[in-house]
Amino acid sequence: MIKVDLSKEYSKILKKYLKTFELESIDIAYLVQTKKDVIDGVLENEKSVVLYTLEQIAQIFSLRYFEFGNPNHPIPSFDSLPEKTKQRIAYRKKEGPAKETTYTSSEINNRISDVLSTLKVGDEFLAEEIGNDISEKYGEAYSVSEIINRFNKSFKKYIEKTERKDTKREGRGPKPVFYRLVNLTQS
Repeated sequence: MIKVDLSKEYSKILKKYLKTFELESIDIAYLVQTKKDVIDGVLENEKSVVLYTLEQIAQIFSLRYFEFGNPNHPIPSFDSLPEKTKQRIAYRKKEGPAKETTYTSSEINNRISDVLSTLKVGDEFLAEEIGNDISEKYGEAYSVSEIINRFNKSFKKYIEKTERKDTKREGRGPKPVFYRLVNLTQS
């Protein structure tokens, strides 16, 4: 049996797609809603990812995981890509290369507060939705766990966790829980 380094092979394929569509690891992280470190780890052949994440990455390019992982599979045309991927490619072309920035808790809090200021008391939302709004408005990606952490620490006077779960969510693992704005935040 021939031993193949699958992580290294996958890394090469992902790099080829990034180069072809002029995207960066932060763009892939944004599109699959994960941390940039995870994508960087895959690209540097330092981290492996679960099949679910491989499928999410493949779907960025309108492919299945087994098509994306096949080095002989043709790269899809720009026109065949999902709309969200096309938008991110346009964003990256407009903005140019991503700039590394380290955010403090107060910066994350300011972003969350800004997005929450568009809501009314009683509105329900998912932490993931807040992260998506921040990403679209500021081009910054925060993990859902970072946002929930901020909810529990800095925003506990303004947000409460509900018992209602997002039952539309498919796949393994616990279903995301909705949060409710109970008090207006100060911007």
